[in-house]
Amino acid sequence: MLRHVLLLKLRQGVRPEDVTALDAAFRQLLREIPAVADGHVGKALGLPGSSGIAADYAVTLDFRSPADFTAYIEDPRHRKFVEETLSPLREAGWSAQIEL
Repeated sequence: MLRHVLLLKLRQGVRPEDVTALDAAFRQLLREIPAVADGHVGKALGLPGSSGIAADYAVTLDFRSPADFTAYIEDPRHRKFVEETLSPLREAGWSAQIEL
């Protein structure tokens, strides 16, 4: 198993309804692409005790294998989501994959 972790800094001026739409689109994507074993998405809570650069939005996705992760990344539905939904809202992003 592996986990894909994505932290996003959203662009200045992103509205709450934009984040709600991002949530809905991400959740739909995770239901549609069978390579995703499990996933969680959401707006950062901004709780005290954080250090470093604060992210606005976080995603964790679990995959059974590196091949499943690659299938997800290359899936046309994922590519369309990134291009049409995510990219217009994202100022910056950081990702990592870790073994579970």
